[in-house]
Amino acid sequence: MNGGDAKLAPAKGARMTDIDLVLSTLGRVAEKAGDIAPDVYCRWYAACPESRAVMAHVDEHMQGRMMAEVLRLVLTPVLDDERSYLKFETKSHAAYGVRPEMYAPLLSALSASVREALGAEWTPADEHAWQARLDGLVTEITVAC
Repeated sequence: MNGGDAKLAPAKGARMTDIDLVLSTLGRVAEKAGDIAPDVYCRWYAACPESRAVMAHVDEHMQGRMMAEVLRLVLTPVLDDERSYLKFETKSHAAYGVRPEMYAPLLSALSASVREALGAEWTPADEHAWQARLDGLVTEITVAC
């Protein structure tokens, strides 16, 4: 196996963690659907209409960078280590009109896009893992604000 064939599953006998499951779903979505960022943003704008105005100045490239950062945070094992970063980001985003309650709908839009892209492949374990990761991230964002 070469370096590009990394497996997304844990070693035999090991229990998949929430992060392992979330990473696995993202890998499967990348194969099936490619870039889901446009769908995530459409869902976010529908769930949180004021987000469209906040994002009006942001081009597609920057949206992609922002989504990559959201995914990095979703996959960060210990969110406590991100508190300073989250405090900085939430403060800088507030200057653009982003309110604390706008983050949860974005994260929900992300999980909904992944769920829809996977269709019947989405499992209850995937749902649990995503919900646990997003709940933890929303908690940390709330603390940071």
